[in-house]
Amino acid sequence: MAGSAIGVINLECLMSRANILFTSGYRFRGNLNQGNLEDAFNAITGCIDKFEHRLHFKAQDDFHWQPAGPFEKRFSVIDSDDIDAEFKELCRQSLSLVDDGNHCPMGLTVIRDRHNSHDFIVAQTSEHTYVDARSAEIIFNLIVDYYNALSSGNTLRLGEVIAAAKRIRTLGSDEMVALLGADGHDRDANIEGLTAYPIADVGAYAIPLDVVPQCLEKYKQRRFAPIVQYFNIKDLLDRCRGKYPRVTQNSVVCAALAKGFYNLNLKTRNSPEQHIISFKMLSDLLSPELRKQYSGNYIAFVPVSVEGDQPVEEMAKEIHDRIRHFKDSKLDLTIFKLTEEAVDAAQVGTANDPLSFVVTNWNNYRFINSPEYLHGCQSLRHQSGVNIEPKDTLGAVLVNRPILVINMSPNHELCLSFFPSLRSEEETLEVAEYIGDVFYQHQAT
Repeated sequence: MAGSAIGVINLECLMSRANILFTSGYRFRGNLNQGNLEDAFNAITGCIDKFEHRLHFKAQDDFHWQPAGPFEKRFSVIDSDDIDAEFKELCRQSLSLVDDGNHCPMGLTVIRDRHNSHDFIVAQTSEHTYVDARSAEIIFNLIVDYYNALSSGNTLRLGEVIAAAKRIRTLGSDEMVALLGADGHDRDANIEGLTAYPIADVGAYAIPLDVVPQCLEKYKQRRFAPIVQYFNIKDLLDRCRGKYPRVTQNSVVCAALAKGFYNLNLKTRNSPEQHIISFKMLSDLLSPELRKQYSGNYIAFVPVSVEGDQPVEEMAKEIHDRIRHFKDSKLDLTIFKLTEEAVDAAQVGTANDPLSFVVTNWNNYRFINSPEYLHGCQSLRHQSGVNIEPKDTLGAVLVNRPILVINMSPNHELCLSFFPSLRSEEETLEVAEYIGDVFYQHQAT
């Protein structure tokens, strides 16, 4: 679809209908210069050309980006007696950024401890139509870079950061697929493997398509605070790596999630002892270097299945191997392209994959690995919360099953947050309880 300087990614049309506002919270202890942070936020977001456009939708196969002029740069500071409770409330109210037609692709909120201003959260709220979590992370890192340069008086660095922000653009999906697939991949073999891959939603967590409209109507009557849990995964990670040293934190966490769903199926769904747990894993298509150049929804939803009756370490190894396979074969790129083609054919929302949940990983490794990521401050925790209000059934089918967000912090702390459920908050709480039991069984004391 021509007529815009913004590259067209069909997935962003779907994201606009799902109406997802996601908040990434960075908790610090130290001295914050609020004026410098606001200046940094305004300077960096002002460089993102895409933010001065809006997506105009007629149908999934008929939409375009249109110039919209200046956008609202919402920066605010909140003093609170309980900054974690305030963060949850911020997430619950995040849809206000786009209420009444507001044009606000991204906001930044500082939540300070009223009794100790050295303890605070910097919360970045983003509209998913414009950016995925990795793109939001790149922009946040640039805001931090600009803040650090301001705070240390490094004027040369200020110019470098602005130049980096101005280089960011959204490349259309066709061009991105050509770029990522330039060294070749076997699309036909990937499609054949995808078709043959076993998937099952034994616990019936995905909301049937014919039920989605009535669930959506009921859901819109209130707004939900995120369900968030924290766990120390060091002992679980050590156990899994004791047998399989190469398994990643992400694979281990996903194994624990799958085990939680498996246990819930056994206890409440009368499921057989031997059954698979299938889920969608969000895969980032871009390398870290490409992420610095291109901002947009460059993600694929890749099916992963694992036998639930195995020990967690065996499940982690299977998940790890599946990730390696879809990265090496570029199956994730094939799936991204298939999604783009499905939108062009107006086929999204006509079938419901039997997958029990979706999982996405928002780890910001610069934050995790940098004790002084923000000038003069200690990095403590990365947390998250999401709110959704789908505009129609097309948007609702993107979020019609449990969706879980992984955030790791220093010292092996996991923040696990859940998207609101269109069907039942009680169901999400039950899922969270069973997943929590898996982590508590292996948590360091």
